[in-house]
Amino acid sequence: MQNDSTNRQSRLFLALFLSLAVWMGINYFFFPPQTPKPKAADETSKQEGSEKEKPVGNPADPKAELKKPTTETTKLNPVKTEDVKTFSLKTDSFLVHFSSLGGRITEYYIKDHKEPDGSEFAIAKDPKFEIEFDGKKEKAVELTRGQGFDFNIIEDKDTIPFSAYNLVNFSSSYNAETKTVIFEAPSLDGKFTIQKKFQFFPSENYFKFHLALKNRTNETINVSPSKSDVYFRSFSSLGPVLKKKEDFNDRDNAHYFRYYYLDGSFKDHVDGTSTQGFFDNLFGSNEGKDTRYEIKKGSTDKVDFVGTGSRYFIGVIDPLNENPAGVLLDNRKGNETGVLLVYDNWKLGPGEEVNLDYAAYVGVRELDGTAFRDGKLDPKINKDSVFAGLSDSLDKSFNQGITTPLRNGIVWILKKIYLVIPNYGWAIVIFAILFKLAFYPLNKKQAESMKKMQELSPQIKLINEKYADDPKLKQEKTVELYKKNGTNPMAGCLPMLIQIPIFIALYTAFSDTVDLWNSPFLWIKDLSEPDTVYTTPKLAFIGALAINILPLIMVATQVVQSRMTTVSTDPNQKMMMYMMPVIMLYFFWSMPAGVTMYWTMQNILSIAQQVYTNKFGKSEDKKPKNNGPEPANNATTVARPGFRNQNKKKK
Repeated sequence: MQNDSTNRQSRLFLALFLSLAVWMGINYFFFPPQTPKPKAADETSKQEGSEKEKPVGNPADPKAELKKPTTETTKLNPVKTEDVKTFSLKTDSFLVHFSSLGGRITEYYIKDHKEPDGSEFAIAKDPKFEIEFDGKKEKAVELTRGQGFDFNIIEDKDTIPFSAYNLVNFSSSYNAETKTVIFEAPSLDGKFTIQKKFQFFPSENYFKFHLALKNRTNETINVSPSKSDVYFRSFSSLGPVLKKKEDFNDRDNAHYFRYYYLDGSFKDHVDGTSTQGFFDNLFGSNEGKDTRYEIKKGSTDKVDFVGTGSRYFIGVIDPLNENPAGVLLDNRKGNETGVLLVYDNWKLGPGEEVNLDYAAYVGVRELDGTAFRDGKLDPKINKDSVFAGLSDSLDKSFNQGITTPLRNGIVWILKKIYLVIPNYGWAIVIFAILFKLAFYPLNKKQAESMKKMQELSPQIKLINEKYADDPKLKQEKTVELYKKNGTNPMAGCLPMLIQIPIFIALYTAFSDTVDLWNSPFLWIKDLSEPDTVYTTPKLAFIGALAINILPLIMVATQVVQSRMTTVSTDPNQKMMMYMMPVIMLYFFWSMPAGVTMYWTMQNILSIAQQVYTNKFGKSEDKKPKNNGPEPANNATTVARPGFRNQNKKKK
């Protein structure tokens, strides 16, 4: 705040600034701006379809030139449908379908499961999530978006995200007792053998992936025929996708992201956008460069982990040995490629075999999700665990902003309240009351300050009228009046400043917490979405308009609160006061209902406290003493009842 912030007009500008700061903060931390697309001749503008149905080559825009089939690929015989084997695997948390064609996961579902404390964690609340799995009805949410998870190597980046090995029919086996699926096949050139092993655990949200490559020749070979880098792709963009892509808005797009941890630094990007930023294009010339793909390698540390995420879930793969040299990022518009691991100078001597182990986590974006249920598998407890070497920084993959600790605290409190009152709507109401009580002393001072300002309103009005042509003197006299009466007009700003990080934490808590997903309250169908009660037909220029009730109630309470706490005598200030509700309405219109309801409750409680203070609170205004004559040019001619004219000269 500036030194002259005691000016009432600056208070109004501060309120506007704080609202804009909230909006900008949310957009910056949770909805990163989409960067300009690179100018590449074959840039895709169409999302990937099902990879099982794609031809060999670059699955880009139909107008783009496709990669010609490699010699090795053309040698592959078409796979008969009856030769393809499928497997179904079920754990406490997941339902997984495998196919020998590509040796890959074709469908991955997450279902209701138990948390570490034994409580039931409901995810598939909506009836639309009912599926048939192995002849039984199950309630589960698909995370593979119909594309599957490859876990295949790619020898030529021009075929990304498609792996030629998706056309190979792997020999396969399944051990139901150990929940292990093994796939094996020769490489495209027949020089080495590829073995892939997926191992699941009954109660864990982690699974183990093992990749083995063995040289079948008597000479040293390069895994990549072109002697360049080899790329390993695990997860593509994560689901669920709950509406058509053409109906996505910026907020929807921002819910899907990819990330990596390299050189001790965490980076994330919104799916479907380029990683090339404004300054990359400004200071670096891309003339003649292939900007479709970008390879980043560590200078000191190698890759720790990579992954992909959606609004409520993440998929992360963590190399447990032989960390990759870098990552490959797809910069094409609309990409759903995920992040690929890059292995350089990958050579195998005669008969040599390389074994790579990975830990894979798929689940909710919560610390409870990443906790091990079985202590024997937890590498922090058992150093001989099959997950030994698991990164200590996996919590960064949650991508929940700088207020994550505060956000986690809010979620913890909400869950505890939910155990007593099993409705998250009432839990938010109770949380709002508890928060208000926790800051009652601060809010009390704010209410008392507002009352004093209202009592001084007539005198402030007289000062404004008398010194209308001298803003500097008007401000000096106003400050003098505040000091004499022990009033600080900025006292009401402190509670607002404290609530800004709380608000941002609340936004992430109510937006990205799967607990609130599809949780109803009164007329609200889903606390994690706006409380839309009606959507108009498409209108000219603006399209369909959603009618939301809660933001209107919130703004109404905001207007009442402003009228009770704002001393406004200047027409410009009044105009600003009337504009603020409109600005707030714009910000909150598409907010999750849980956030808007919390803010509405805070307004209602503030109004109630102000009414109580105005009616029963004691005025503590300090009466100015008659300290004798003042210079004429500094005289305050504000008349107060019961006071003699202080400007009268002594005889």
